[in-house]
Amino acid sequence: MMFVLHLLCFVCYVDTVHDKRVYDNQAPWMDFYLGFLDNNGPNGYVQLNIVANDSGSCIMNIPFFNISETIAINGSSKNIYNISKDIEMNITGIEMKGVKVSCDIDVSIYAMNYYMAYSEGYLAIPYKSLGRRYIAATYSNINFTIIMLNNVSVGVVCTENNTTVTLFLKIKNGVLYFGGHAYQSNDSLTVNLNVYETFYFSNTHDLSGTIITSTKPVAVVSGGDISINKSSQYTDYTTEMILPSEQLGKDFVVPLLYDSFCLYRVLADDDAIVTIQNSTSRNTKTLVKGEFLEISNFTTSTVESSTGVLVQLYCAKLYSTCNYAMTTVPSIQHFKTSYQFAVVSNYPLDRFPPDNFFITIIITADDKHDLILDGVKGIMFNEKSTIKLAGKKYSILSHELDVGIHEMHHADSVPFGLIVYGRNPLDGYAYPAGLKLNPQ
Repeated sequence: MMFVLHLLCFVCYVDTVHDKRVYDNQAPWMDFYLGFLDNNGPNGYVQLNIVANDSGSCIMNIPFFNISETIAINGSSKNIYNISKDIEMNITGIEMKGVKVSCDIDVSIYAMNYYMAYSEGYLAIPYKSLGRRYIAATYSNINFTIIMLNNVSVGVVCTENNTTVTLFLKIKNGVLYFGGHAYQSNDSLTVNLNVYETFYFSNTHDLSGTIITSTKPVAVVSGGDISINKSSQYTDYTTEMILPSEQLGKDFVVPLLYDSFCLYRVLADDDAIVTIQNSTSRNTKTLVKGEFLEISNFTTSTVESSTGVLVQLYCAKLYSTCNYAMTTVPSIQHFKTSYQFAVVSNYPLDRFPPDNFFITIIITADDKHDLILDGVKGIMFNEKSTIKLAGKKYSILSHELDVGIHEMHHADSVPFGLIVYGRNPLDGYAYPAGLKLNPQ
């Protein structure tokens, strides 16, 4: 429903006080480095939903506003921290818009960006699991007749002095203008940044497949205003924090979200042999570094790759033209045995109330009856489909939930994947409830 603006942001890390901080005797601090993408509207805001098992505190560092404050975290309730929309990256060039969150307890952060019917969010990746290499995942519907509906943007947030970030560009049918130069596909672009500085630029063509490398750990947030309906003149804002190459998985069950229509992309950070299978077909493709596959009009599918790949899912309500959502698909390697997660709803206007909130569960079929949600075992989940991967049968389950904090685990500690999905008639959001990630 908004102008198409695919946005991409990377977050480089480490600030000057990182090594000076006093650590708790029982547990180290947990750090996050966040960036936020332009949502166009003048009256929106950014919101952090912080979920924890225990009570503690988090320090918010936002140099752009000269903010450094400590907030209390309640382990038994929702913890919300709002940030002015002015923190969004929206000017080509360098600004100071990095955000750092440091907590003395284990937390999960769900970062939302709200503006009328153009709201979305992502699961924040903790600093300890960031990396130095990424593949960009944007989306551009070049079929739009209005060129301003096809804008892709990139932003970088740096948290350590003298950080070098290099983009190895993939640009579909276009050029990227920056600093008086016109960059084409396969060109490289390098910027040097200091602590908390941000770098932002935009283009009118898809940047998917662009490889990002850095001299320090970085994080990548991508998204923008997309339409996966080729005949629609409406778009919706999406955003997602992208997994670094070091965290990419090889084996995936790709679900549809509830009753949505979806497409997904498989992006190769390195040369890969990728096999995609559903109930009726099996196809194998060879991808070189920076290439991606787009699969549309699909049923539940599996993806198997010889090397780590990024799988991004784009969905909207069936027959809708605007309430799109974007999420990272967790690989089997990312599955956890338990999750504490937030289902959020802080939409600014009452005339766009949320309709439904769902979770999508991916689990081995023999183990689906031993899931425990909010202390209740034996819930009759809606089984949407089943599929085999590597000799195992998986069930894709769906269940509607209320807004709030929820807990889900398996009685026998069987790992499973979990995606949160919320939507109203004109808007939608989706993110993984959590991911099993390795430390650097």
